[in-house]
Amino acid sequence: MWRFGWKPGRGLQGTDLEAVLVSASYGTDPLLRSACEAVREGDAEVGATLLVETREDPEVRAYQAEALGRAAVDRPDEIAELVQEGADPADAMLWLGHALIARAVALPSGGTDTAQADRKAFEAALHEARVPLAESARLNPDDAAPWSALQTVAMGLGEREEREAAWSEVVSRAPHLYPAHVTRVRSLAPARGGSAEEMFAAAGAVADTAPEGSPLPSVLALAHAEFLRGEQRRLVREGNSAYITSMAMGRLHGDAVRELFELAQGWASTAVPHVRDVQAHHLFGWAFHRAGEPDLARWHLGMVGRYVCDVPWAFFGAARAEAALAMSELGVDPRHAPDVQGPSGTGGPE
Repeated sequence: MWRFGWKPGRGLQGTDLEAVLVSASYGTDPLLRSACEAVREGDAEVGATLLVETREDPEVRAYQAEALGRAAVDRPDEIAELVQEGADPADAMLWLGHALIARAVALPSGGTDTAQADRKAFEAALHEARVPLAESARLNPDDAAPWSALQTVAMGLGEREEREAAWSEVVSRAPHLYPAHVTRVRSLAPARGGSAEEMFAAAGAVADTAPEGSPLPSVLALAHAEFLRGEQRRLVREGNSAYITSMAMGRLHGDAVRELFELAQGWASTAVPHVRDVQAHHLFGWAFHRAGEPDLARWHLGMVGRYVCDVPWAFFGAARAEAALAMSELGVDPRHAPDVQGPSGTGGPE
């Protein structure tokens, strides 16, 4: 399972490796990616058909709704029209909500350097996304997916009370839903009004209580990434140069690395195929690369195929460039990585 001691061949370098990587924003399942491409070309019915088949699996449902939402970011009206054509309104409203979230994310997000007008546009877009998501939740009371998305909306708007309410609704329906726990950890980051203690406590709790074989323990690596990003921003605000900031950030070490190792090893030894496997491998791969543990990082990044996730790489620069640099340093060649399948595929650790 942990293929330590192997000698990597000569990998691609720099921008050559970047060109090999493919964004995982439309998923890693060929069927889902094909559907997203069809949606981008104007065939919204394909997306509606796919969502119908996810109603009994909240993980797949949330995952596909996110990807299809990104694919339809410029076509929200076409999703709304599907209801008039006979599509299930709960499915369509869930999809529309994710498309509007994707539109909001594409706007300047209201950080410390964002103009007030940009912040207002971002908030307006999130308020718009809330309407169809709330309707989807009303139409399908057992569905956790709209509540997970509403949690994301509330985090973006900085609404603590609404965020906590959405979180409670999610876990009452799907206590181990991966995207909900990711949002939970991120929402408790110091940069969003939480604290490092709260964030790490939440991440540690879900890692300790995750079902066997679940990728959920990777959220602890996410907590470390959020913390380091916050520290990096603080140092920059204090006027430190990029070089000084980089040197001051240091590496993960000590008990933190040992805990991550145990969690990653436990997951790798019992893992079952999951739609979030690639995301989890990127989180662990980033963490071990940051910790100066090349064998561990190499194994995880060697399992992602050609796919690159924004989180956590985009916290520290352009996601594709950051991931490519790490792979280059580790000797990981995505051209020779194992195939990565979708929710029912055979890719990933077994």
